[in-house]
Amino acid sequence: MPASTPLRLGLAGATALAAVAALPAAPAGAYPGRLTLVYDTAESVQALVRPARGKGLSPARGALRQDPAPAGMLQPGDNRRYRVAKVSGRALVGMSAPAIAALLRNEIRRGSSGAGSHLVAIDEITGAFGEPPPARPRRGGAPSPIDPNGPGARFTAAMRMLETPSPYGGTWADRVLVYLAPAVHTSIAAGRGPHRNLGRDGKPHRRTWRAVMPGLALSGGVHLLMYHGVGGGTRPFAAGVWRTVPSSFLGLFGRYGGSAGDVHLVFTAGTPRGAPPGCGTGVTCAFRLAESTAAGRTVLANGPGAYRLGGEASRWLREFNRRFP
Repeated sequence: MPASTPLRLGLAGATALAAVAALPAAPAGAYPGRLTLVYDTAESVQALVRPARGKGLSPARGALRQDPAPAGMLQPGDNRRYRVAKVSGRALVGMSAPAIAALLRNEIRRGSSGAGSHLVAIDEITGAFGEPPPARPRRGGAPSPIDPNGPGARFTAAMRMLETPSPYGGTWADRVLVYLAPAVHTSIAAGRGPHRNLGRDGKPHRRTWRAVMPGLALSGGVHLLMYHGVGGGTRPFAAGVWRTVPSSFLGLFGRYGGSAGDVHLVFTAGTPRGAPPGCGTGVTCAFRLAESTAAGRTVLANGPGAYRLGGEASRWLREFNRRFP
């Protein structure tokens, strides 16, 4: 693919496919319409890439590793091309739009930890990028106004600055991936109304995401973290949340031009609470919950991500292989 080829195709894996354009040594057929970000330890990656039995995960199957990760995807030769650079979402909160754009552009060129995929992930976009609810919510009342100088607006302005051709294929904005903090999409799932900010009483009790959503829609992928952070560890979302997050997020994302093909679910170890009988345990149940709705199946098909799988890495790989042979 020539560097000038447009990348925004609205298809799952388009951003990762463009990474191959800048990597002449990448295997033929790499990144076939899916993207799986692996954000885990070397031990877990070893279990995913070199299992005792069955097919292992690889860049040819759409897998890239999140930096910092010196060994990348444990492939022969230089693994920098399989590593995705990272910037802190918290750091972006206080930065100007030009500064955000410059930081992302520099990390795409070459990640500060050495990543050479020409992709960068933002870890994470949090509630700070949304608009807080009104101080006195009232039924039928308008949501809080958008702050044109707030973090969400500055992020979107930066992404618009990056909506120009990159030397690596597509636009610079295409090469930005985003991890969405759990509190963002759980709030969207729990909310009601066109902005997903209303409570059951019809009052705007929740944040809106009107400033940041256009910027997210310009990115190469939004990765929904399907777990809560608990005591320095992680716990997967309860069963009911797995059923509501995909459809509610896709509905709101689509209003701002976001493509369902650019959304991914990120799994962690553990059994979701409230799992129905027959769901299984650990990530087996999480995969089944992910595909229990039409929206969930749509998102899962784009390629699942992995974070802190621990002893469940082999089980996660088995579930992956069942769905992506």
